[in-house]
Amino acid sequence: MQVGFELHLKQSLKLSLTPELKQAINILQYSTHELLDFLKEQANENPILEMTAVANDHLAPISESSIPTHKVDYRIRDSSPKSNQFGSNNDFNPINNYSCTTETLEAHLLEQLSLVKTLKDSETKIVEFLIGSLNENGFLDIDINWTASLFSVPLEEMESMIQVLQSLDPIGVGAKDLTDCLLIQIRKQENDNQLAYTIVENHLTDLAEKRYRKMADLYKVTIQEVQEAADFIRTLNPRPVSQFSDEMISYIVPDVFVEKEKEGFLITVNDSYIPTLSINPYYKDYITMKPGNPANDYVKTHLHDAQLLIKGLEQRQMTLYKVTATIVDAQQEFFLRGMAGLKPMTLKDISEKLQLHESTISRATSNKYIQTPHGLFKLRNFFTRGLNRVNGKECESTTTIKEKIKVLIADEDKIKPFSDQLLCQIFKSEGTMISRRTIAKYREDLGIPGSSKRRRF
Repeated sequence: MQVGFELHLKQSLKLSLTPELKQAINILQYSTHELLDFLKEQANENPILEMTAVANDHLAPISESSIPTHKVDYRIRDSSPKSNQFGSNNDFNPINNYSCTTETLEAHLLEQLSLVKTLKDSETKIVEFLIGSLNENGFLDIDINWTASLFSVPLEEMESMIQVLQSLDPIGVGAKDLTDCLLIQIRKQENDNQLAYTIVENHLTDLAEKRYRKMADLYKVTIQEVQEAADFIRTLNPRPVSQFSDEMISYIVPDVFVEKEKEGFLITVNDSYIPTLSINPYYKDYITMKPGNPANDYVKTHLHDAQLLIKGLEQRQMTLYKVTATIVDAQQEFFLRGMAGLKPMTLKDISEKLQLHESTISRATSNKYIQTPHGLFKLRNFFTRGLNRVNGKECESTTTIKEKIKVLIADEDKIKPFSDQLLCQIFKSEGTMISRRTIAKYREDLGIPGSSKRRRF
C-alpha cells in the first residue's frame, strides 16, 4: 500500500452559517431583557455604535400590506410602536414605579419584638437568636437543649422564649414543622375545634388522601363532621411566611400588545425598553476624510458590524410583528372569546402562511409574551395540538378541552362528582372524540383529584 499526499478537486454544496446570520438568529430569539443586555454589550465593544434610551426612530414603519394574511371578520391593523420617549421631556418608565426592596421576615419579626416591653435584655437576645435561626419556611429546626446551654438558661425559659416568638405575626412562625405550624394556628382560633386538632396531630396523611370514613369510625363521629373539620383545616396557612422574600420581584414585560378595536385588532410591537442604536457621524465620514489613514480598516470593520446590528434589530421587530399578526388572524376566536375559542395550531401552519422556516417561527415566539384582552400569555401558548370531532372536519385544541374539564368539574354535583368515564361521554355527546385515559391525563395536568377525592358527604 502506497502512503503519501495527493491533491484532489472535489465539488460539494453545504450550508454555511455566517457570523451575520448567526447574529440575526440570536437577536430574533432573545427575550426583551436578553436583547437589552446584548445591545449594551455591543455598544461597549463597538466605539462607532451609539446607544440612547430613546424610542426607536430608525425602525422601518410596519405596514399591513407587507403581511400576507387572510382577512375574515376583523381587519388586522398596524400601528406605531407603543413606547415612551425616554430621555425626552415626557420621561416616564413604569418599571421605575415598582419598589426594588421588600420587607424580610427577620425585619418584620424584629420590629414586633422591639414593641414587647416585658422582656429583659437577655431574653430579647435569645428571641433575636431564634429569629435568626428560622429556615426559609419560618420553622425553627434547632436543638433546644443546645440553644439553652449556649445561653446558659434553663430549658423551661428557652421554651418560654419560643412561645414569645410563636406569638408574633404571622401566626405559625417559629413552629417545629408543618404539623406544629397548623396546631399553633388552631390554638389561636376563638372556637376550639378539638376534632380538627386531633386530625392534624395524628392523621395528616389520611386527611390528604381524604380517608374520612376511617377517621369517622376511629373517633365515633359522622363523616360530615370529619369533612367539616377538614374544611376548617384547609382554611389554615401551611406556609405563613410565604409573603416574605429576600429576592427581588421580577416583572414580565410584554413583547407585543394586542387590543380589540371597533374595526379590528391593534397590534403593537413593544420597543419602549429597547434603546435607539445609531452610528457616530464622526466615524461615518472618517474614511472619506482620511483615505490613507491606517485606522481605516478598524473603522470599516466596526462600521460594518454596527450596520448589521441595526439591520438585525429591524428584522427582528418586523418578523415579530408578522408572526403575531398571523397568529391573531388564525386565532381570532380566542381574542374575541378567550380560552374557549383557542384552536389547534402548529408552527408549520404559521410558517406556511408567512413562507418562513419553522425554526424562524420557533425563535420568533421563544421567550416572548403577548398582552391580550384576556390577559398575558406566552406566544408559545397559542401552539397546541387538537383532537378530532365526530364530523372529522374540525379539531378542538387540548387547551380548550382542559378548560372545559375545569368548568365541568367546577359546576358538578359535589355529592355525585363526574367520573372520568362520564366526562368522556359528555365530550363525545358534544362531538369531541376523546378517551377516558386522556381525560384522566388532562385532569391530572390541571391538578384536579379523582372523583372519589372530590366527593362531598
